[in-house]
Amino acid sequence: MPGVEALLSAGTVCYGMYANPKSGNQGSLVRDGVVEGWDLHPGGGPCTGMPPQEVLIAYIYGSHAIAECCAHAGLFPADPRPFTGPPDLWAELPERDHWQH
Repeated sequence: MPGVEALLSAGTVCYGMYANPKSGNQGSLVRDGVVEGWDLHPGGGPCTGMPPQEVLIAYIYGSHAIAECCAHAGLFPADPRPFTGPPDLWAELPERDHWQH
């Protein structure tokens, strides 16, 4: 949701992914509150018109969507625990329109 990503990306980068069972992974890239990419397809391989750095990332991470999301955000976890769990913390978002930013 753009509103959540805008808040999370203040001063940094946020890459969000929705694992859509019908159409595949859908991603979004937000840098310092500004949406830089929407309806991206992490793990789907390179596409025509991608900048060279994104083509390289798409080839390196191939069909590994979560790894590609981390690379776009500049994250390189040392172990799989952030993905395999258990979580350190659950945070409930306050009631608001999370699509607005």
